[in-house]
Amino acid sequence: MANHEEALQRAEQRRKHFHKLLSANDTYPVATITYHGPDPEQATKIAVGVLPAEDQPPVMRSWTGEDIAEDVEAAREISQFIQEHDVERVLTSEWVLSCPHEPGVDFPADQACPYCPAWQETD
Repeated sequence: MANHEEALQRAEQRRKHFHKLLSANDTYPVATITYHGPDPEQATKIAVGVLPAEDQPPVMRSWTGEDIAEDVEAAREISQFIQEHDVERVLTSEWVLSCPHEPGVDFPADQACPYCPAWQETD
């Protein structure tokens, strides 16, 4: 149990560090690539966001699958998506950052994800 709690704490620290890097950006368009999964050890979703400019909303796309981080076709599609938006800078997580389910879409926004108990202890 301690190993699981330590993994969750490390994941939370990595998320905070990643967001700090993103907020220091002054190059646009910028893309973010993040990994999401049912626990900190397994990615089942890759989310890519392109922020065209500081005052514009992001363009989002995601890829899902059991071994999505190893999927060559998904990697090609992600690369093409980034190139199509003339991205100048890419920020990526090296770890699984959170649950792949979306609050308010897959479950009530004011509740923890009922499908991913490994993330219920984190923000």
